[in-house]
Amino acid sequence: MKLFLQSIAISIGIHLLFSLGTYVTGIIKMMNYTPDFEAAGSLTSEVAFGTTYTASPLLLPITFISVAVIAGALITLYRSRSTAY
Repeated sequence: MKLFLQSIAISIGIHLLFSLGTYVTGIIKMMNYTPDFEAAGSLTSEVAFGTTYTASPLLLPITFISVAVIAGALITLYRSRSTAY
């Protein structure tokens, strides 16, 4: 049970670190952005339609479980190596 909770905690930590890193990077880019109106030329009222990328709703649970399994394996490997010496 302790291994399970540790691997879940590591997975939560890694996912939070990734999400906060993405958020902070976006804020820094937004704060440092200066538009170049002269290079844009004349503005038009045309609209461009296209497709957008949408991730699968299963992506977060799959990565969460995968990271937890990898973390559990690494914890088990570390414990077995430390007791062997």
